[in-house]
Amino acid sequence: MIPTLKPTSQPHSVAILPQGPHFYTGLLQAAGYLLLDGKKKKLIMISQQSDDEKNIVIDTTIYGPICGKMRETPMKILSKIKTAIGATYSTKEHKSLMDNVHFQMPFIHIITKTEELIHIGIGEKTSTTSLHKLIVWIKKNIQEYNIVLLTNIEISSSTKSRSDEHAQIAKYIQTSPTPLLTLFKKIGDIQKKKPEIIAYVHPQNFGKTTSLMTRYICAVG
Repeated sequence: MIPTLKPTSQPHSVAILPQGPHFYTGLLQAAGYLLLDGKKKKLIMISQQSDDEKNIVIDTTIYGPICGKMRETPMKILSKIKTAIGATYSTKEHKSLMDNVHFQMPFIHIITKTEELIHIGIGEKTSTTSLHKLIVWIKKNIQEYNIVLLTNIEISSSTKSRSDEHAQIAKYIQTSPTPLLTLFKKIGDIQKKKPEIIAYVHPQNFGKTTSLMTRYICAVG
């Protein structure tokens, strides 16, 4: 079903997409971008970065050429956002930040009509004050932007049925205190929309022995 998805009559403004290898996630990525509002020309991508765990980082990288196109956001735009949310600029040392967005570029170029891309990296220990500033900015600008949150879901290992696991993932999205899922819930509150899990993949955690299992998901709100 996923390969034939088309933009809906009531498109979404926010999606959770996997931060993982395309072998498992390519169809989920494509589905998420197809379900976003095709009329919007601006996209905010928010990922978790491990280079500066206490801060929000604005990506200043020039990406490309990818699909024959370069991707650079004017510093004038980035500066306004940086000031509004109290972020810092990225440097060449922020490798995890660049890795997060690099593999998204083909989907953005081929599926969306995005003309302006803002990439924001959230540290795992980012303060609630900083997150609140970001949420306030999003609330003021969500009419202009689609928002993609890159994150994977870690749930307890179990042998439950598919429907039980689906419910477990949905509950985790609603109750998890992680920064990106907190943002997803807050954006849903702004739009008065409930999250919807479109599909997910269980990659068997690549054979690792652990009490937690990774799920790659596509969810919209």
